[in-house]
Amino acid sequence: MHTILITGGAGFIGSNLAEKLLDLGYKVIVVDNFDEYYDPAIKHNNIANALKHSNYTFIESDITDASSLKKHLPSQVETIIHLAAKAGVRNSIVNPIGYEEENVRGISKVLELSVELNTTQFIFSSSSSIYGNSSIVPFSEDITDLNPINPYAKSKLLSEQIGKNFSDQYGINFLSLRFFSVYGPRLRPDLVMNQIAKSLFFGETLKIFGDGRASRDFTYVDDIISGIIKAINYNGNKFNIFNLGNGNPISLLEIINIFEKITGHSIKLEFSGVIKGESQTTWADNSKAKSILDFQPVTDIETGIKKYLDWFCSNKN
Repeated sequence: MHTILITGGAGFIGSNLAEKLLDLGYKVIVVDNFDEYYDPAIKHNNIANALKHSNYTFIESDITDASSLKKHLPSQVETIIHLAAKAGVRNSIVNPIGYEEENVRGISKVLELSVELNTTQFIFSSSSSIYGNSSIVPFSEDITDLNPINPYAKSKLLSEQIGKNFSDQYGINFLSLRFFSVYGPRLRPDLVMNQIAKSLFFGETLKIFGDGRASRDFTYVDDIISGIIKAINYNGNKFNIFNLGNGNPISLLEIINIFEKITGHSIKLEFSGVIKGESQTTWADNSKAKSILDFQPVTDIETGIKKYLDWFCSNKN
């Protein structure tokens, strides 16, 4: 049976991914350290259903403690999906210390572990934030003049470079998937759609940094997971990069309008200054992923927000 190790697998994307892989018949091992960036109880709840599955194993550990982690793993893990990271673009701007060090150390340790586990496929969760404020839109993987504008994005770009070097040295397949503004059930509490939903249902004022016209290429979590699964079976270049995005940027004000339209409630807004270090636009050119991985995002923004709100209403307490 094909075994997949997911680092950071109790989080938003990882927990959704693990359940889908179990449904597809994979053996799934998840490692997570329940970092206190947000309430660990949320992550415990994320994995509650998966823990009941016979092909699911959970290991509470820090990925940088590779020698200890290896004791709990089988001799071979065919695929590693590396999601674990010190998270948050905005948090990295406000609290920049440790981002590059922790994220680079993390991927380095997991790459070293992949050699010991005879891993053939290493999938890395990168980020659209790598593109910074590139004037070339939509963002293509061919853009080489990259200038990340915050510590989180810089750590992702450096991690890609480490992956390239490792792939060249050891012959492992290293795929970097650049995610674009993922949203959906189990969304991290600090992300914008969660903040909008809280404003709607708890009457909180929504603070907006800037004029609300900054746009993001919001991509529903099921579409991202579909792209990751396609990458598991990729057998092309030893090193490759793919954008996983919806391909349709939309402004924050438009997103708020969709929430208001669906619920019939209005949100009280408070405008504040722009945060330096955040991109004004993210926009995926996903043609490469469509062509090579057969990546097909199918969830339009209104459908995705409806699905997210259904989950939020069931879990808001």
